[in-house]
Amino acid sequence: MIAAAAPPFWHWLFVAVLAAVGARLFTFIVSRLVGPGPDTAPTARRGIEVAFVTAAVALWWWETYRRGELPAALASDRAAEQMLGARYTAHVVLMTLLAAATWIDFRHRVIPDCVTVPGVLLGLMATTFEPATMLPVGRELIRSYAAPQLTPDILGAFGPLRGSPPPEWLAPWPVATGLVAALAALAVWWWLCTAPAEATDNQPVVFDPRWLVFACGAALVGIAWWRGGDHWLGLLASLAGMLVAAGLVWLTREGASRALGQEAMGLGDVTLMAMVGAWLGWQACVLICFLAVFIGLAHGLLQVILHRENELPFGPSLCLAAVVVVVAWRPIWERTAATFDRPGELALVAAAVVVLTAASLFVLRRIRGG
Repeated sequence: MIAAAAPPFWHWLFVAVLAAVGARLFTFIVSRLVGPGPDTAPTARRGIEVAFVTAAVALWWWETYRRGELPAALASDRAAEQMLGARYTAHVVLMTLLAAATWIDFRHRVIPDCVTVPGVLLGLMATTFEPATMLPVGRELIRSYAAPQLTPDILGAFGPLRGSPPPEWLAPWPVATGLVAALAALAVWWWLCTAPAEATDNQPVVFDPRWLVFACGAALVGIAWWRGGDHWLGLLASLAGMLVAAGLVWLTREGASRALGQEAMGLGDVTLMAMVGAWLGWQACVLICFLAVFIGLAHGLLQVILHRENELPFGPSLCLAAVVVVVAWRPIWERTAATFDRPGELALVAAAVVVLTAASLFVLRRIRGG
């Protein structure tokens, strides 16, 4: 593995400031949503912030210094190096949101919309204005005068972003079908994954912020469609990830509910994966859902053995699987990339996620029931 030269001082300063901001944001979200408790006391908060900063610095060392996510052949490529800062920043933001969702899910068995909805909008914004925040892949550049050359790229909705153009009907302006399709995808997420405001204390709702969410998302879609190029392709990748990830978890939820004979997981897990898909794309989310099945099964068995738990949150398993896929992206993608070129195998993987989750929950139910 190739390491870069020793980073300059301003790199360390940037990472320290970003990590500190992420840590403060995490503890702020937790203290506001979880409420007072032993884990929100000042001493505990300082310990959490130190742990968060340490993890963020370790992630920076792995992503930007050791080039741990890049294909091995591109670890020293200058073009690939230019994308590292934006990608690392995006991953710190995403993992801040994942950490908050995990903490709250453990405490209250719920993943609040005030974490996932802004997370989706931030993901759409990041991939629209800086597509380089998405996961890296290599792309073969065909040359008539020499052998193909491997060049850095990022993973889009249809393969490498710059090497796999979308269908003509999804092209940006002046073709309007792509704009309509993107707005329809946004509307599906908005309708299913955001909850309308409710009146409190007999006070009617004057303005529902849910409409502001849709307006912001529609504005991003319009900007990306108008600018075209990588901005439009990045947004398409984000929307595809959002829908595929949410749909896969929804199917998993349905299968698990039938296996248990009751609702197995809430819609918070669906909205959580919609957020992850908006940042990482649909291919990574298929891998995340597959890995989360085994993490969730191991966690469930451990809790049954130690605590005889009757209710186990699935959100933390999804969050941990997302972190594993991001950190270990290079070896994971090297071993699974070919699967995404074969629709039959990909369909089997998606079906395996649903079936294995239902089966594992059925086994846990039988164990709990004695």
